[in-house]
Amino acid sequence: MFILDDLLVGLPVKGFVGILKTLANMAEEELTDESKIKEEMLMLQTLFVTDQISEEEYQRREDQLLERLNLARESEAES
Repeated sequence: MFILDDLLVGLPVKGFVGILKTLANMAEEELTDESKIKEEMLMLQTLFVTDQISEEEYQRREDQLLERLNLARESEAES
């Protein structure tokens, strides 16, 4: 009976945890992917040049992206 309980409860939970770990890894990779960050910076610059965002918004978001880029580079250097 306990083996059946382990199979019915344990496997779905382990599968769910595995999915969550995979999602976390994918999110981490996306946040630290330099090419993605640079792409976002280009998009941000385009929004600013076409007057779709204010200079304050541009500066705020650029600072965030530069921080992410620095963290990505530090993370890569540690690896």
